[in-house]
Amino acid sequence: MTRSLLRWLSGLISLLGVCLLAAVGGASPATAAPTRPTSPPVVLFAVPGLLWADVADMPNLKALAAQSSVGELSVKTRRSVTHCAVGLIAVSAGNRTSAPVPQCAIDMATWPGLLESNRDSRFDARVGALGDTLQAAGVKTVAVGSAAVPMLANYSGEVDEVAPTFGAALKTGGVIAGLDKRLFRSTGTARAAARAAVDERIGAVEKQLPAGSTFMVAGISDVATGHAQLHVLVLNGPGWVHTELRSSAAGRAPYVQLIDVAPTLLTAAGVKIPAFMVGRPMQRSGTTPPSIASYVDDNRHAVLQRDLGQHVFLTVGIAAIIMMLLAASHWRSGQAAARFLAKLIAPTPAMIFLANAFPWWHWNQIAYGAIVLTGVIVVSALAAVLTRGRRTLPLIIIPIFTFVVLSLDQFTGSTLQLSAPLGDSPLVAGRFSGMGNLDFTMLATSALLIAGIVGGHLKSRAASIAAAGSIALAAIVVDGAPQLGNDIGGVLAMVPASLAMLAVVAEVKITKLRIAAVVLATVAVAVGVALLDYSRPATSQTHVGRFVGQVLHGGAGTEVHRKFDASLATFGLTIGTFVVGFALVLWYLTRHRIWAALGTEPGARAAAVGAAVVGLLGVAVNDSGVVIAAMASIVGVSAFYGGGLGRRRVTDEPADATAGATASPSPA
Repeated sequence: MTRSLLRWLSGLISLLGVCLLAAVGGASPATAAPTRPTSPPVVLFAVPGLLWADVADMPNLKALAAQSSVGELSVKTRRSVTHCAVGLIAVSAGNRTSAPVPQCAIDMATWPGLLESNRDSRFDARVGALGDTLQAAGVKTVAVGSAAVPMLANYSGEVDEVAPTFGAALKTGGVIAGLDKRLFRSTGTARAAARAAVDERIGAVEKQLPAGSTFMVAGISDVATGHAQLHVLVLNGPGWVHTELRSSAAGRAPYVQLIDVAPTLLTAAGVKIPAFMVGRPMQRSGTTPPSIASYVDDNRHAVLQRDLGQHVFLTVGIAAIIMMLLAASHWRSGQAAARFLAKLIAPTPAMIFLANAFPWWHWNQIAYGAIVLTGVIVVSALAAVLTRGRRTLPLIIIPIFTFVVLSLDQFTGSTLQLSAPLGDSPLVAGRFSGMGNLDFTMLATSALLIAGIVGGHLKSRAASIAAAGSIALAAIVVDGAPQLGNDIGGVLAMVPASLAMLAVVAEVKITKLRIAAVVLATVAVAVGVALLDYSRPATSQTHVGRFVGQVLHGGAGTEVHRKFDASLATFGLTIGTFVVGFALVLWYLTRHRIWAALGTEPGARAAAVGAAVVGLLGVAVNDSGVVIAAMASIVGVSAFYGGGLGRRRVTDEPADATAGATASPSPA
């Protein structure tokens, strides 16, 4: 029996590896960035604070954008808002940086200190890398005015030449950088005048460009006051036809990042990108750009999402804590209230993403809340109708709904998760496609709940393992395939969680040897996927392939340390910590009651084990930390408790595990 089970597990692992490796191999790379000889100049016109809303009133830039490749530039570095000085040295480093001053003027006497502080940061940002790399390749670096020097300065803080005007700089060739800071501090009526002056200067520079020049206009920072926003990136020159931009770092058109500017300039100059640069060269996506108004709308969506996300998670977390407190009580009315609350909480996570299909950002946060609440009521009512008179379906109908919604989103381009209140924010940067940490947690927890219950209800052990394994495998592929979820951290959590769930379904004793085998299998699958991704061209690699490059060429330790720090930072006086804390305390106080309740439904214990493991491992392998465990608790507890698990009277006495596993389920 044990050998048969091991063969089943081996076959499942092999099938998982084949599916993921095939998915990696089938990923189609985007059109690579064009390369050309270095003789025509490569020009960066940096305009801190430049927004797409400004472009509508800038005729020269608007005309240039209409014949260029364009993108929405996320300028996030190490702080929530990027000011001018940080933007300048982020261009220089091709990485996330920080600076002690917000203004555009950087005293070059402080250059050594900027290099040291950024090199010692958790990002290992090497300020001066762009200029040093260009000079080492024999490409001249020219700053238009002293204010532009930080963008092209080498490690010593020097450029080859400081030209008084763009006209003078264009005569020398090489890579040229200029800075116009008038929009950085301009607001109200003064902004209109600054906008006109900047636009006139852009038009003048464009007219002076020699044939074959590459011309980039970039809004390299946020404005001096206010919140973070998306900014303008226009790229004109040989090969840069009118299309939306993308980069493999962001993973979705039209989004590019400030850290991508340096690699793009290096590629345009025909210079190899240093392995330590985190950014990636921008690429043509092949997608025709929409109207400027569409980009303005994207910015509004992203800005409103930041604050709303905190409010949404706080609300759901408080509701979950109240539900768990009522459920743990011996007060009959309190338990009835907890079940009612659980029925509303269970579909809420999926509805938070589904509501992003509506243009709620055109209205207000109250409208968004109304959309979610209406959806929750409708889904809960439909679930009640569909499961009436059934005893098992109520436990998994909401997890099925969640799994289907999030899976379909991945197959349709993950549009629901971008700028959703619990999804990825383009203002925070990172990657803007695939599975985010919270939707991964919802998908994985839901899939394991479904798999455990389905597997527990099949009479044949082979059929139970096959059915439960297939459901878990489907979730792993959706989450891990590069052209879908592209989430290697999720795979590292899902594989062992799935195997733990299968072991309980198959009634196999978990030994140290089997745990070691699971760990090795998980690592083997992850490494295989990562190596295949790394074998693709650099412009097509995902963050997984780039991490392999860091392992081989240096920088992996910095990346691991950064994610570990980010995960630790989530533990504190936050709603996520309180949710997990309450869940653990209540589990300890009522563990016999909970275990007995799980024993009333075949497969419920297996499902609970899988969900618990994915929550714990998710904390370890994702930088969202305790938030992962909190969301797994919310999804699992609300689905099972709201679905009627344990409505048969149980006591606080320890229940026999074997007897509980085979007990007949009570009517829902």
